[in-house]
Amino acid sequence: NLEASNASDRVLDVDANKCYKEMMGQGLCLGLQFTSVLVILQIDDTQSDPFVILSCLEGQRALTNNGKDYVTQHVPSSAAVPITNSIIVYGCSDGAMRFHSLVPSMIYSSKSDTLSFSESSSSPPIDESEVKSAKNSRQATIKSVRGPNGRNDPVVKIVNVDPAYNENYNNEQDTVPAHIGGSAATVSNAKALVLSSRLLTIGASGVAFLWQVDISIDRASGTLRDLNVLPPLARLDGLGSLTVSPRKSPSPTSRSTRVGGFWGGITTKEPIVAPYSNVTPVVFYDPHRDQVIWTLPYAAPAAAIVHQRDFKLSSLAPNSPAAKKEVEDRAFVDKWAMYNGGFVKMWSMPLVDALVKATPGASSHRPPPIIPPYATMKLPLSLMCASKPLSMVPGLACAPLPASSLSCLCLSKDATELIVVSAPLTSVAAASDEQRVPQSPKAAAGKPPKTIFIESQTCHKIHLPRSSEASMTVPASLSASHLAPDSVAVATDNGVAMVKLVNGNCWDDAIDLSLMGKGDVTKEPSSSAVPAGPIHTVISGGPVGGVGNNRPGVLFVENHSVLASRLGSSRSSSENRQPTVEKVDLADAMVLYQLEKASYTTTRETRTSKLIVSPLPLTSPPRLIPSPSGRYLCLLWEGNQTYDILHAGSLLVRETGDIRGQGVSPSCDSGDNVLSFAWIGDDDQFAVLRQVEIDYGQDGEVVTDPDTTDKKSRPRVELFKLAEVEVGAPELAGGAGVAAATTVSVGSLTVRGGDRVVPQVLFGGPALCIGCSTTSANSLPDTDEGMAYFYSRKSGAIMENDERASNYMTVGTSIPYPDLLAWDDDGLLCAVAYGSRVAIYLSDPPKFTLLGSVNVVGGSRLGEAEQPIISLKFIHGVLYCSGPSSVHVVFLGNLAEEDTVCELDAYTIASSRSVPLQGTDSPDDFTPTPVITSLSHPHILYYHSGGLLVSTDVGLRLLPLSHPLIRIGTLLATNLTEKARKWIFDTPKAHHDFLAHFLIRRGRADLAIRDLNGLSLETYIDLCIRYERTSELENLINTHGGQVVKEISSWGREEGGYSAISAIGLYMLGKDKIDCVTRLVGQLMSCGTDEGLVDAIKLASLIGALDQSGGGALLQNVIDVVHQKHPDNQVPLVRNSTIP
Repeated sequence: NLEASNASDRVLDVDANKCYKEMMGQGLCLGLQFTSVLVILQIDDTQSDPFVILSCLEGQRALTNNGKDYVTQHVPSSAAVPITNSIIVYGCSDGAMRFHSLVPSMIYSSKSDTLSFSESSSSPPIDESEVKSAKNSRQATIKSVRGPNGRNDPVVKIVNVDPAYNENYNNEQDTVPAHIGGSAATVSNAKALVLSSRLLTIGASGVAFLWQVDISIDRASGTLRDLNVLPPLARLDGLGSLTVSPRKSPSPTSRSTRVGGFWGGITTKEPIVAPYSNVTPVVFYDPHRDQVIWTLPYAAPAAAIVHQRDFKLSSLAPNSPAAKKEVEDRAFVDKWAMYNGGFVKMWSMPLVDALVKATPGASSHRPPPIIPPYATMKLPLSLMCASKPLSMVPGLACAPLPASSLSCLCLSKDATELIVVSAPLTSVAAASDEQRVPQSPKAAAGKPPKTIFIESQTCHKIHLPRSSEASMTVPASLSASHLAPDSVAVATDNGVAMVKLVNGNCWDDAIDLSLMGKGDVTKEPSSSAVPAGPIHTVISGGPVGGVGNNRPGVLFVENHSVLASRLGSSRSSSENRQPTVEKVDLADAMVLYQLEKASYTTTRETRTSKLIVSPLPLTSPPRLIPSPSGRYLCLLWEGNQTYDILHAGSLLVRETGDIRGQGVSPSCDSGDNVLSFAWIGDDDQFAVLRQVEIDYGQDGEVVTDPDTTDKKSRPRVELFKLAEVEVGAPELAGGAGVAAATTVSVGSLTVRGGDRVVPQVLFGGPALCIGCSTTSANSLPDTDEGMAYFYSRKSGAIMENDERASNYMTVGTSIPYPDLLAWDDDGLLCAVAYGSRVAIYLSDPPKFTLLGSVNVVGGSRLGEAEQPIISLKFIHGVLYCSGPSSVHVVFLGNLAEEDTVCELDAYTIASSRSVPLQGTDSPDDFTPTPVITSLSHPHILYYHSGGLLVSTDVGLRLLPLSHPLIRIGTLLATNLTEKARKWIFDTPKAHHDFLAHFLIRRGRADLAIRDLNGLSLETYIDLCIRYERTSELENLINTHGGQVVKEISSWGREEGGYSAISAIGLYMLGKDKIDCVTRLVGQLMSCGTDEGLVDAIKLASLIGALDQSGGGALLQNVIDVVHQKHPDNQVPLVRNSTIP
């Protein structure tokens, strides 16, 4: 069994830090698990031998039988899981998990430091004075921890359940609370970086424990200082009521023949063997939604999904109505659970955190609380046996599925198809118009919510080829990353096939067989389409319904309902605290509008569970495109090629409490066969790109006679206008229900280029942009050589308010076919994305000027292609853009001066790449370091609580904008200069040179010269000369002339040209500062160096040309000093030559 990492697919990146390169070399590390041995390989393809064994873990040998025989103790029983770039953890046969460092550590590790939380409640203190040498500590175990399961329950799997790595940083007055539980953890400081991580250990008995690990890393060297493991926080019973006490579990070494497959030895009165002694648990962690997913094999008994004892229910009186109902409920659940292909259980970690906080902490006398699952999904019988641990991957957050769903990727029973099954999840069975829908699970008074039981439905199928040349023979296993759920690897006995599940927001079925050897074919993936927009949109402070509302909120669509949720302030007010990425919960969301009938109903509810039925198919959430006016919202379903337009005012009537317009329906328009959608201008006009059939004659011209035509499908651009209905209309007074607006067609737009040009995509803005492809000889559109054209109404039509499509014409210049296009609020700046590069244009009709371009999204570490830009948005003069798993900011240069180059600065705000070994700060570089977090197709929304709010496929995330450079750039772009100056004053002097160049590129050299008192002398002089700050330079020479001369006397002489002193003197003479240059000559004479005297002679001669009397006397003084120092009258005026 090979496991490179855990469900988060983190590999050990040695290249991330210089000190680790010296100790470990370069490359990546890979963990290999064999029957009783773990091997950690270092892979570096730049070396002649790319594979090096870093560590081999095989337990500890001990003598038995009076020293005659050897026995191996604590044999590795699970795969190794990295928790940092240099520390791994693995499970052992003695029920303990052991931490191992791949590099030297600073903690004492010569003795066996085994902790048992069945005997003690906390780890003993570590004496940091006892430090071993690097050679001896390299292969030593850092710490060994055994939980309440005891020695009789081997740890067979460890899962890292951290959604992201972030530094717990506070100022000296604050304390950092533990991740969950409430006890205080060590805080980061100038010397040590503290990382807090959560681990889930699964024993052979099916019992899992949640742990918190605090890791202290030395900032200077990157080595480990301390590692502290808190008592277990919670317990999860994966087998429900069939879970036996860990201390009563049978010996895992028993080799008794199992009865009836996986469940045969468990359902017997006396279990024969521990359930997972020979089978690896199918347990995964979804870092996007912070969920633990546990899969049970087929033919699971009902007792395996019942967690009644986890709820601590009160007993019922015999023969009471409640007792009789419970018997009926149990029979109902037994019947529902029959004939299953397995079950998928889901634990919501935010819910687990809430329940743990409401429960006293664990200790030797108080076991951790047992948390039941939040939902259980029943799998169909058509799937491959789930007892094969690698035959399915549950919990993938695929874009075509809503975030509130539970999915599972499986092989069919005959291994001919790859099947995605899913089920919707909700915490309310049937939400009425008066109910608010909590989108995140909550624990009421410390009690867990009832477990949801729901059947799965098939969402997507991919046929696996079985032909002779492209045969996949018998697929053996599946592997997928929860950080990149769009693709899956299918391993067979003939090689590995890569299957593309998702393309953009739609399902895909592309299969790459190139890894299967010669003769195999590759099915190319469909053309990648950039999503049209996010699945959330901001209200009250952003583009939707902003008039009259003060509280920020968010609109989104889920389970065929439009919902709204208000956002609270979640950022810390302390500027000394470095915030991390936050998951924004949409608490108590309100149903504003039902697009369809209720998508789920509750058929049965027991004391611990409720059975939900979903009659409607599961559809992908729509992309939300608000109109520039904020009055309308478009819901675009790209997979179904349909759209709906809703009136924002009518939609928000219930949310705002306004009783007016209750009879107005928010739905204004809808359509199908729509390939693209775009809003035009601020007057509520929109364009749709619709696939229509056009009648062509024999000569290829469009005709109207149906008898002589040939029907062909072709995209057509159609324009529409929305006319709003007034609330006080007579129809509403009579109680009639009417639409909030009516749609008026203004015609079809004729695309430039005729029949050879095929419109492919629309981009909205002040002018409509249409991306077009050219048809080749085989009549297939080619977007590689396509162009994009801007269309706007003729000036006469604008004056006459004529909105017909026939009045539109091409304006400005054409640009290459873009992937994405976005305008700023003023319609002056236009950002265009081409792959991973963004180009920024300035629109000043008739000119359309390119300001600059920058590559913002790079490729991955493993040499994959560069990631495309999927979102662009201007916010107050700053451009934010995002890739599939990263978010970036682009600061524009000085736009006030047309004759200067607009310099762009791009920085990464957040990324899912590996965590830096020395934390989130670097003392040698002021460039912002990205926050490491798991992101799934983030789209930029707006500012919120001092951070950047982004919409992802799995919910909202609030990214920090706390770095001083980003704060200063955003404040200056918003013209909040005084607030930016506060950040400038607080910037350490060591970074003033870096900040000065950043300010200069923003066109604020005045701030750099005035406010940065830590500039180097070279930078300060350069700024004074470049920006003609003569008075500042004169003051420097007058007050510190002697020191300046000594420091810069050698500048510029290596090139053989004018020295820096000569250049300063020439500049000051050009500004008619003769007195200042005269003082400079005097300081050169006082310096007494030959080079200084030569410069003094040159400057005195120049002064004499301007002031003969004063210059002549000054020159004579210089010559007298030269004669005193050189009696032979020889002074080196230039290098390698002398003049007598």
